[in-house]
Amino acid sequence: MKKTIQTISFVVACISFAACGGSGKSNTEAGQDSTAVAPKPDSVKDVVLYNIPSPLETFTILKMSGSQFDKALLNPVDKLPKYASSFSKSVNLGVYSADLSFCFMYKQNQDFNNYLKNVNELTTALGIDGSYGQEITKRLQANAGNMDSLMVIASEASVNADLYLKENQRTNTTVLIAVGSWIEGMHIIASLADKKPESAVSELVAEQKIPMKNLIKMLANFESDPEVADLSKDLKDLNTVFESLQPAKSNGPAAQNKAMKSVGNNTTLELTKDQLKTILAKVETLRNKLTL
Repeated sequence: MKKTIQTISFVVACISFAACGGSGKSNTEAGQDSTAVAPKPDSVKDVVLYNIPSPLETFTILKMSGSQFDKALLNPVDKLPKYASSFSKSVNLGVYSADLSFCFMYKQNQDFNNYLKNVNELTTALGIDGSYGQEITKRLQANAGNMDSLMVIASEASVNADLYLKENQRTNTTVLIAVGSWIEGMHIIASLADKKPESAVSELVAEQKIPMKNLIKMLANFESDPEVADLSKDLKDLNTVFESLQPAKSNGPAAQNKAMKSVGNNTTLELTKDQLKTILAKVETLRNKLTL
């Protein structure tokens, strides 16, 4: 895989690296230790991963809002050796791919390279890197100067990768990567929103209500695994806060002073400062639990 920032980052960031894989080899052929391979999932045909926004999409909006890069929000790269189980590897591949996206969006090249190394190591350990990512890379290279084209390619890649990993019995791995990526993205945007609660970043937090529901639905397919069941329980607890968000009663100045607003699915939601702090606290607790 060529380490060109413009190409690798989009392969990883746009499709959350849940899709940057699939050499078509078995775990034995890929030379993986059996303890590092994700457990065989249940037979699930209806899990739709591409309803979850990629980190790059989220951080594009974040940067447009004027938010600045904050390295302290990233999961330290030296934690990699702690991730020994397949569950931990999968979730933290998602975490590190979100961090990689954050570094790319803000052109933090050295940090990008450090996180890229971790992402590559985890994808190799899970046996999900290979020719699929190389094919996407070629398309991205050919359209490197056109952001609209890159986003279209990334969207298509996400759908195709979801289908590919299903066919190769890796759906649970895909879901865990997506959850890890989403949690890290929430950690970053909620932390930045808490610093400037009246900013547009708060909209990004409230707009996670629907992706939150989708993640819970996807995890429900794998709750026979105790670690997944525990993760699902934590997400459901976080979801209670999102469920408490109410449609805005007014678009006037008074309402704007009381709450931050989010527009999604033709509904404007109110997110109070207290709700934002509660979401941030729960996300921090869950993230710390997963990233060790």
